[in-house]
Amino acid sequence: MRKSMLILSLALMLLTACQANEPTTIASGNTQAFPEIIEPHNPEQAEQGGDVVVLHGGIRNEDKWNTFMKNVEKKQQDQVRVTMYTIEGGPIIQELIYDGTAIQSTYDNSRDAYGSKQGMKTDTCKGIGTMKSEQGHIFYVLTGCEKEENPFWMPKL
Repeated sequence: MRKSMLILSLALMLLTACQANEPTTIASGNTQAFPEIIEPHNPEQAEQGGDVVVLHGGIRNEDKWNTFMKNVEKKQQDQVRVTMYTIEGGPIIQELIYDGTAIQSTYDNSRDAYGSKQGMKTDTCKGIGTMKSEQGHIFYVLTGCEKEENPFWMPKL
């Protein structure tokens, strides 16, 4: 019975992972799609899906972040999904789409037990910079955003 349940679970996960995603249209008219989020979106699933995963013990898929940053510097279109995990283990997802001139940011903390549950927040920003905290830690932040407060921050690699 257990073996059957395991096989069924794996088959469902595989089928879910193979489903087509709705593409996102960016300002230039090109379409880009992020892989579907498989629930409960634990760090292993996020990493396998190509997310940059930020945990309290480090960062996974750093190469994807480095490639995104290089493409922003070169003004080449790119996208990246960053999934950060709270101390309690709740995922906070940020999708960044760069169209060659601006970054469209989508912030979603609805899967975090302590999140706002207000749905996704979107913003358009001019770039990415760094900020130093009072404790001396350096973080990436979005700059020149249309809305006053943009919740994106990520430890500098």
